[in-house]
Amino acid sequence: MRQAQNGQTGKDSEERNSMTQEPELPALTEAQLDVLRRFASFDIGLEELRQSLTGVFEFDFAPKQHAPAGLSQRRTATGHFRIPEPGIVITREHIADALERKRFGLITERDLVYWATILLLNDAYVWDPGDEDLIAEWLNDISLNLDAS
Repeated sequence: MRQAQNGQTGKDSEERNSMTQEPELPALTEAQLDVLRRFASFDIGLEELRQSLTGVFEFDFAPKQHAPAGLSQRRTATGHFRIPEPGIVITREHIADALERKRFGLITERDLVYWATILLLNDAYVWDPGDEDLIAEWLNDISLNLDAS
């Protein structure tokens, strides 16, 4: 189950904290899954991902006003879809390819940070079972410790 993000501030706490049964959520289409796979491989960028998943996956990387160093950005995401089975597997090769693209100047550090953040925030992605801890650590390091400004 996922908590519904209804944005209401009324008195009724039950309504505010309502839970949506995951089977009630729509499944991702093959086209949407393909977009997510292409994003994971850097075949498409952030804006194409945003446009292709409008209504099912929304995210915001807004700058924070007067934030201390290291906390200059708020990163939020909301998914309105049933988690696919099987998920889109992220491997060491995805990370190695992303770092190689950055090294050769094909993407910016910001692109790399946003990419890792989306992989962490979108429930359609899963880590390769043989390297789960390593992949999670690398993605968190990229997302949190590199400069997205």
